[in-house]
Amino acid sequence: MGIDLASGGLSAALLDRTSGKLYPIYWETPQAPEASATFRIPSVVAVEETVPSNADPQVAWPGEEFLLQNFKLPLKVTIPYQREAAGMYEPLLQCYGGALSVAIPVQGVRALLATLNPRRGQKVGGSGEVCKASGLTAETLDAALSDLQGVILGTPAGWSDAYRFNLREAVLGAGLVASASQIFVVPDAIATLIAVVTPIKNSTKVQSLALDSISGKVAEAVPLTVNDGAFSGGTLILNAGATTVELALVDLPSNLESLTRADFTCQSFDVAGDAFDQDIVCQLLAKNETWGMSVDLPRPGHPDLPSRYQLQQRLQGSAFGLQLLAAARHLKVILQHQESFVLNIGQQHWDVKRRDLESLVLVPFVQQLNRELNALLSRAGMSPAGIDRAICTGGMGAWPAIARWLRQKLPNAIVVQDRLDREFEGDRNISESHNSAVDSVLPSTNYSEKIGLVACGLASLALYPQILDVPQQYSDFFLLWELMQVLGAQTQSFEEILQLLERQGVNTRTCRPRILEILAGKLPAGLLPEEQDFMLLAQESRQNPDWQAILAEPLFFEDVSRGYRLNIEHARLVREYLGKLAGFSQQKFLEPLTIVWDVDTPSDG
Repeated sequence: MGIDLASGGLSAALLDRTSGKLYPIYWETPQAPEASATFRIPSVVAVEETVPSNADPQVAWPGEEFLLQNFKLPLKVTIPYQREAAGMYEPLLQCYGGALSVAIPVQGVRALLATLNPRRGQKVGGSGEVCKASGLTAETLDAALSDLQGVILGTPAGWSDAYRFNLREAVLGAGLVASASQIFVVPDAIATLIAVVTPIKNSTKVQSLALDSISGKVAEAVPLTVNDGAFSGGTLILNAGATTVELALVDLPSNLESLTRADFTCQSFDVAGDAFDQDIVCQLLAKNETWGMSVDLPRPGHPDLPSRYQLQQRLQGSAFGLQLLAAARHLKVILQHQESFVLNIGQQHWDVKRRDLESLVLVPFVQQLNRELNALLSRAGMSPAGIDRAICTGGMGAWPAIARWLRQKLPNAIVVQDRLDREFEGDRNISESHNSAVDSVLPSTNYSEKIGLVACGLASLALYPQILDVPQQYSDFFLLWELMQVLGAQTQSFEEILQLLERQGVNTRTCRPRILEILAGKLPAGLLPEEQDFMLLAQESRQNPDWQAILAEPLFFEDVSRGYRLNIEHARLVREYLGKLAGFSQQKFLEPLTIVWDVDTPSDG
């Protein structure tokens, strides 16, 4: 099963590895199946408060149940744990309603994923949602979901091990599979490419009134594909969603079966649809007036994550701020179709021009994106002239300005845009016809009625197990633990350290760069929150004594000429902290993951 947890919602697809048939998942409410069928359920769940909390009303949710929305971003901060016995899971996240444990968003994802488990149906958005699959009977779907062989999820390329860990924890908590070794997490851009180049065998249609309410032919529909035999050479993938722009470069071989994970160079850019909305608010609606928001406004087109996190908290914390964000989403869409738009919010009035949107918001965004692409080309050792195709997906990826920029940047490239991912949240009545092969099947502009491109690509990766990130069997947390096990007070050269790890059974060929980074003092991303993510935390969690103690001293001492040795006293503290993280998880993340799929002989499911 491929599962795409986007910022705004979740989509999924099943693939039978034996037949190669793809079965997109959709959800419906039993009470009104024709009106509710959707291929994408929003990231809104009714969550029961089951996480231990203290008596402080500022950090405890009132009542037994509450609605949780848009919980992807907090999953990358760190792994939740209890610092004291029977205490609240830390750290605490800052939100406009107070503070809540980072364990709550993990619980929210688990609740969302539970809708894919016939044995653990759970309320989503306050109502019971039932999942079905285009092309499968209910009985066959239940049998497939009850015997899943693997789950593949997407991740922004630049996000930490903590995000992947929390995703796996949610999958295990939802009971989709029994072992973390059955869960793979792959960069979103790779899944996007696989969705586009893989010829999908369509499934046999199963009649459904709910599906007919979307489209009479939707059970036969799959994402737009390109003939893989003719699709080779330098390829750029650009997936621009709400939170990040995912970039990848790959030199595609004529035979995709020879493609491996090492062939891809991936990169994340932390300015995307949500940041674009903020820039519209700052540059067009609140240029000279912040209405009491004492925040440092982010520079247009720049990540400036601490400023963006704080700005978002302020905007979401007031009715007027929420109206500004809604207006920005509306303007982002409507000004692609007309020169100006008069906007009224209460006593405030704006006559917003398309040229101002382009010069003040779009141009800085494209300039930063150009810098990111230059850096990616340099890392991959490729030239702009060597790119034959550029695949653009996601809400921002469908903008005509992105295609114009890429045609100038990549003179020999054919630019392929997936118009189905265009953002229409600002105005559901705006429509535009396109020439995509899928438009004749899915003409509606409602995003929830689109089969998830990334989800289909993630499921299809089961046909290319050699692309699945096998080195993920060694998380950075595991490598840190092993280094503390083999190193002592005696200084060892890097090669000697590798030999010690190999005696412990670690295949160091797949992870030498990461081992060197840890020895040089770079702790695994997600072990502690990144400095830029501290603004997501409540004030009391920013002073976490465990983190302060870990940062107080280096874990490894480096002798430039001789090698590395362990700070033995400090290592005891780090081991204790890792033990706390491991003690409250279903995963054994201090042990390597065993890859369960046979690369040469696919199994069913």
